[in-house]
This record gives sequence, C-alpha cells and structure tokens, in this order.
Amino acid sequence: MRVSRRVPCALPSGVSRYLRVAAATALTVLVACGEDGGPAAKADAVDTSSSVDADASSIPDTSVDGDTTSPDDAADVSDTASDTSVVDTALPDRVTLRTTTESFNQRYFVALREGRIWVKPNTDVTPEAPGDWHLLGGTGLPSGANLVNFPPPDQLIELSADGIHLQALSQDGVFYRGDDLTNPFLVEGTFNWTDRWGWPAAQGPGLEVEWLPGDWSVSDSHPLGVASYQDIDGTTHGVGMGVAHIYRLGPDRRRIHFNDWWLPADWSRQVCGPERGTFAAENLSVSASTLFVIDASGVMYTRLYDFDTGGENALLTYSYVIDGPSGTTRKLPAESWRRQPAPDGEITERITIFQDGQGNAARVLRVEGRQGDLTGYFEKRIYDEAWAFFPTGAPLSRPVLDGSGAPERVGPDDHPFAGTLARDGESLTVRVPDFNLFCSPARAQLVVDGVTVTAGGAPLELPLHHVHLMVTEVRATDYWRDGEPASIRAALLPPPELGVIDDAAARARVAALLGDERVINFTGTATLARVELSEIPWTEPFLVPGDEKAFGPAYALELDAAPVE
Repeated sequence: MRVSRRVPCALPSGVSRYLRVAAATALTVLVACGEDGGPAAKADAVDTSSSVDADASSIPDTSVDGDTTSPDDAADVSDTASDTSVVDTALPDRVTLRTTTESFNQRYFVALREGRIWVKPNTDVTPEAPGDWHLLGGTGLPSGANLVNFPPPDQLIELSADGIHLQALSQDGVFYRGDDLTNPFLVEGTFNWTDRWGWPAAQGPGLEVEWLPGDWSVSDSHPLGVASYQDIDGTTHGVGMGVAHIYRLGPDRRRIHFNDWWLPADWSRQVCGPERGTFAAENLSVSASTLFVIDASGVMYTRLYDFDTGGENALLTYSYVIDGPSGTTRKLPAESWRRQPAPDGEITERITIFQDGQGNAARVLRVEGRQGDLTGYFEKRIYDEAWAFFPTGAPLSRPVLDGSGAPERVGPDDHPFAGTLARDGESLTVRVPDFNLFCSPARAQLVVDGVTVTAGGAPLELPLHHVHLMVTEVRATDYWRDGEPASIRAALLPPPELGVIDDAAARARVAALLGDERVINFTGTATLARVELSEIPWTEPFLVPGDEKAFGPAYALELDAAPVE
C-alpha cells in the first residue's frame, strides 16, 4: 500500500476543519473535510491503490510527518482511568528529531498521540532528572481563562516546540500558544495556554492555519535562552523581551512565510528563500530565528532571519554603511543563506535544528540518514564543516533523497522597473531590471541622455536594498497581487568613488545629483506596478542613524513597471 504524505488543500474562510485519520498500518495521513466540517470519506482516507509519495513498507511512522519509534526505544502508554489515555500507541524513550508530532527543548520531550500532548524530561540534557511520559496539564489539551477567541480544542493534530514556547495546532486549524516549557512548575502543574495572537500587543484575534500542507515551526529567541545575536559586522545585540515567530512553507514550497505574536495575525510576511526565492524546500525546521531547509536533492541551507534582525522593526535603528562596533545600530543586510555541506552518507528530508546556548553559533543541525548499513542521524554544529553520524537502529521514516520528484526549476520573481531619482531640481533616469518584492537587493542603473552609465565598460550598478516595515492591519497572504501596496524602507548605495564612471559628461551629471552620498535611505510603498520612495527626514525617529537622514532637500525615487527586455 502507498499513501501520500502531503495532501494539497486550500482552506478558505469557513472551511478550516480537517482530521487526522489513522490507517491499520500505523500510518497517518492528513485529509480535508467537507464544508459542513464533518469527515470527508473517512473510511476511504487511505487509498490502498494510490501511488503518490512513499511506500508504506519503508515508512513505519505513526503520523503525517513520519515520526518513527524504534522498537527498542518505545515505551507503551498504558490505559488510565480517564478518557485521555493513549491505547496501543508507542511513545519513544527519547526524541532526537523534531517533527509536527514530536519535539523537544532543553528541558522536555513532547509528543502528540491521539490528539493529546504528552511530556517527559529531556534526559539527553538533564540525565539527572528522569521521568515518565504524562499528559501535559493533566489533559494534554489547551485550556484555561486565556482561551478567549476560540473554543477549547478537543483534538490537536500538530505541535512544535522551541525555547520556552510550545505551539499546538487544533483540528479546526487554530494555533494555540503555550509557555513556559522550561518551567517544571508549569509543565508538571497547570500549563499556560492562550489563543490570543497578533496586534495589538499579542492580544489579537488569534492565528489560523489558512492552507495545507504547511510545514511549520515555532521559533523562540528568548533573553534567558539564546539571549543575543551578532549582525554581519559581528556586533552583538540583545533580543530584548524576546522574538517568537511561526515560520512555514508556502503552498509552492518556495516561499517562506512568518508571523510574530505581536504582528497582525496573517501570513503576509515572507523571508526570501535560498537562491533568490527559487529553492523548493521539502522540509523546514527553525530554532532561535535560524531557519534550516532541505530540497529533494538533499541540498541544505540555513539562515538567521526574523522581524528584528531583518531590519523590519520601525522602533530599532539599522544601517547599511556603518563599519565595526555600532552600539545599538544594527548592520544590514541581514545574514544571507549559508549552504551546508553534505553528510558522508544517504539522507532523508527529516531535518532538525535546535538551540543550545547563546549567540549565532549556538545551533545544532540534525538530519536523518544512513551510513553503510546503519540507520540513524547525522549531526553537526551550524558552522562546522564535518558531520558526525549517530546510529539508532530505527528504520528510516522517509525515503532517501535522490532528486526524484523535485519541482521544475523556475526563475526568481524579478520585475523590471524604470523611473527617476530626483533632488532639488536635479534628476536622473533609473532602470531597475530585477526588483523583487520579497528578495533584496535589486540593481539600479543610471541613465544619462538615454545612455546607461558605465564603469570599466560595464553598466554601473548601485545596490538598491529594501525591507518591509510593520503595518497594523491584517492583510491577505498575497495582498500585493491585488494591487495593495507593501510598506517598505529602502537604501540606495552610490559608488564610493564617482571617478570610476567612464564618460566625463555622465560623471558630472551623476556627481551633481549624488555628490558624496554614501547611502540614501527611503521609506515608501511598492506594488508590482509602482514604487514610490521618499528620503527619510531628520525628524523621523529610529530607522537609521541621524547622520544618514535628510537635513535639507530630500531625494525621491519613483519607479514604474517597465517592459521586459
């Protein structure tokens, strides 16, 4: 029998219910329900004649994510007097790889069985504190006075843990946030749950899943955990009160969406994926704002990016041109994607990243795989070159990656624009051949008297960086496709020496407009049809250092969509 691990399913408003249906083979698949919220052909959820993704004989898992329990490590959950017990369902002795039904942090293992959350001490980190699996909070379900937007769930289908945060997804498509998963008094007693999420001040209307499948991961950069990060100049910045995000793959698996519990409760924000957003990820794992992705060929990337480190927080100060230690000013652009080396062996798409200390380097990567005849997982620290192999004897939960089934490569979502850069009566034509709403930078080319300005015989290209700014209204996931503008801040970086320009007349025109500017910082709006940017004035607080703002006549950059050349 063959089953699909992913069942594409869009969840329009009012149709957000879906179920987890277990097959007799101990495999579980995710199936959509009918519009009335009831099961859709539950008896036919596992089609023994279908041939989509993975052979059941090679995937002895108990969930849609292929959670695997070694027979030697499994611990049976015995019957109890309550109706919350898990019958004939194995729980592992330890959790080594995060999935949407099993996870861990530095204090606890967590597992989802029969729609309920079980927890036990993480003996890998604290072997002196052993304990048995038990239902979190006595019921294994979110409850309490802070569930104000949705009814308490009676069934959970997915979970994710990182730092102090435990995120759970209900069968109705609602995310429930729990903390503190490092506090034994709460974990062993009454755990804190809320369904509040979003603007204002994390007291918003709550967050719903919106689409399936949706590989997702909660991330917690906490002041008592990872504590800080280093920008690309190496300057250390604290994480403030903490940065807690949910990251998830989009339906095309190339876009990566994220949301912070203080932001409007939608999926409109994105992280530009590897290879300028063209990389199709098979899986995603995130810890302490560091993303880890893998494709069908086994290529892996990592990147540290969140709302604060990426330059999107309007209450912080950022600069593209500062050098060296910068106090509270954060250097941009944010860290780029780092391609990770391949392990010495075969691997599956089952990846995990977890935090284990402070700063950027405090991340550990794991990937399920096989070395020779041994099965287990490969592990390394994020900046190490070599992987170590740890055999477990557990069967591989996913097929070995060989590139088969990979989607066709597509080009980046770049768009040509053209317009003018002007200031105090001076102006130049600007062409931007590759503006991308979610991937930066673009290349800005200057044009004098219809001729592209060159340096060394090649077009002179000025980096045009941009990041998105905070908004307070809820937006559609693809709001920009309907013409709704994105709120952005941008930075144009002139060349350090205008003397590199080939033509003397062009050099004079460029010098008259740009002078000795190191950077021109803007705020404004962008759509797929028009970009309108105005230089940040000295009266505007935060965003950039004071000496990088306009103190006199301000620059304006206006661009319109141009024909593809």
